[in-house]
Amino acid sequence: MKATPIAFLAGGGELRKSAPEAVRAVIFDLDGTLIDSEENHYESDRVLLARRGVSFSREDKRVFVGRDISEMVRRIRANYNLDCDVQSLIDEKNAIYRSLALKNSRLYPPMKAVLEGLQARELPMAVATGSNSDIADEILRSIGIRDCFSMIVSSSEVKRGKPEPDIFLETARRMGVAPAAALVFEDTRFGVEAALRAGMTCVALPAPGDSAEDRVFQQADCLIKGGPDELDPQAFFWWFDTLTKL
Repeated sequence: MKATPIAFLAGGGELRKSAPEAVRAVIFDLDGTLIDSEENHYESDRVLLARRGVSFSREDKRVFVGRDISEMVRRIRANYNLDCDVQSLIDEKNAIYRSLALKNSRLYPPMKAVLEGLQARELPMAVATGSNSDIADEILRSIGIRDCFSMIVSSSEVKRGKPEPDIFLETARRMGVAPAAALVFEDTRFGVEAALRAGMTCVALPAPGDSAEDRVFQQADCLIKGGPDELDPQAFFWWFDTLTKL
């Protein structure tokens, strides 16, 4: 595999108001960042709605990518006039997703080298996800990387989901680091915006279907235009090691 060159950007723009500090902790989004799981999420939504006679396409799904599950389900319920309550729909979607994810989730190969490199540098790591934290825990265990992370924080544990910065700020608080000393890996526009608004350094890994020229992606500090599969760990750590010495 030929890795896509990494773009090291000025970073932050109008979304991040303060300069970053030396990196002391690393926070990962889960879906689409650490693991290739978007197809599982789409299929769980498709099945959920098919059970109610509603057709749900991949194009329909695109507007929800990066949103936390509660907001997505609330919008789907309203858009399709579903008569179930939000929590029952969330529980049903999670059950469908769990059965798929435990069979089909794939760790992006370059991310394994990134995790190993960060462990070697003795930097604490956490996962901040819009998914259910118990299911995230099971998935990380199933692919053998749960021990890399000190904690998993779900958007259900904070007031507002991405693109609001709440989940990243709460994760940094629990890790005991200042937001400006945290580095975030994210794949969606909403996630990148949330990380920058939290005042954190951000690595953006837009999926091939997303435009890396999007304004939000261009404000990230590091941009991997082809997404996680195209990350070059050696080039990444060449850049990253400068961030621990600011």
